[in-house]
Amino acid sequence: MSEPIRLQGVVLHEELTRRRAELVAAVVASVGELVPAYGVLPREQLVDEFAGVVDVAVRLFAQVVRTGEVPADGELQVLGEAAGRRAEEGIALSDLLATYHLSVSLIMDRLTDGARPEDAADLVRIQRLLLAFLARVMSVAATGYLAASQESLRESHDARKALLDALLEGQDAAGVAARAGLELPASYVVLALAVAPHPDEAQPGVDPGVAARRKLRRFRHQLDLSAPQALASLSSAGGVVLLPGRDPDVRGLVAELSRAAGVPVLAASDVTAPDGVAAAVALVREVLDIARRSGRADGVVTLDDVLLRYQLSRPSAATARLVERLAPLREHPEVLRTLRHYVLDDELHRRRTARRLGVHPNTVDYRLKRVQALTGLDTSRPGDVQELMAALLQLDE
Repeated sequence: MSEPIRLQGVVLHEELTRRRAELVAAVVASVGELVPAYGVLPREQLVDEFAGVVDVAVRLFAQVVRTGEVPADGELQVLGEAAGRRAEEGIALSDLLATYHLSVSLIMDRLTDGARPEDAADLVRIQRLLLAFLARVMSVAATGYLAASQESLRESHDARKALLDALLEGQDAAGVAARAGLELPASYVVLALAVAPHPDEAQPGVDPGVAARRKLRRFRHQLDLSAPQALASLSSAGGVVLLPGRDPDVRGLVAELSRAAGVPVLAASDVTAPDGVAAAVALVREVLDIARRSGRADGVVTLDDVLLRYQLSRPSAATARLVERLAPLREHPEVLRTLRHYVLDDELHRRRTARRLGVHPNTVDYRLKRVQALTGLDTSRPGDVQELMAALLQLDE
């Protein structure tokens, strides 16, 4: 057995044991100043629980000094459990680990105060043992902290998903929120989102699924940063987002999400009370579909922006007859495409449609005359234009 470590002629593990209560008290008294996050903890928590953790750490280090062996993980379990409680309390991992460093520094300053030149060899032995002990302690603490954090995140995710499901299905959202300890806002801004494909998804040699998932991760990350209280059901092509409140900056949020994803993002928006979310989702999905059929690719639209087109797109006894009027155009896709842009996207501006299609305006005129020849509907007559718009809004892409 090797010679015991001594400082100033005193056996160190015996000194640690003798002065353990004093050292623990010194750490407890100083931790709030050294690590401000601990300064706001209740006094009884510091005096009881935290002091108990420090006492265990000092006792185990005395054992390390005596035996030269670092404790097994089982002996450090109490430290891992304490770290898990800090995670549940919202203490940052960096603050938790800082307490170990700073506590060790304070204790070693007290123990080595007055050390003599002849203690140099023992100081080197102490340093090696201390580093090994601290590495094991911090590993156990970090593992306990992360396990508790992951459990808390899982519980939070499950609670938020349950609330989202209740809202989307028109169920008892207030009851779900109360049971989960979540606050149910008085209103939500309901968004239906269309996220365009990223260029990487069509890149030769690139797995489109991987590119789509990367885009979705960037999108989700930005949503978490910009709207951490949002509830969302998302895929790489879009989805539904519920923002608490009545007046969040929806346009700013959509712009941030678009930049993060690297693609255009189109959102349809409505505001409703929690019990109206299910109906609002159905509405904004229809508004989004109309906006996309009308050529919108990004930005934010509301029902007010597409009122006429929304009304014209409502199914009725006339729907099948309207669609039938355009049946002859199915065999002339360029004519149908030109008509769709001219009526729905370009507000009857032939030159704008020509630029969109990359053709001469005379080509647009020719194709519109073909529409009249094939359907009997004249794009120069207001009544026929209204009928064409209604038919196009009912026509499947």
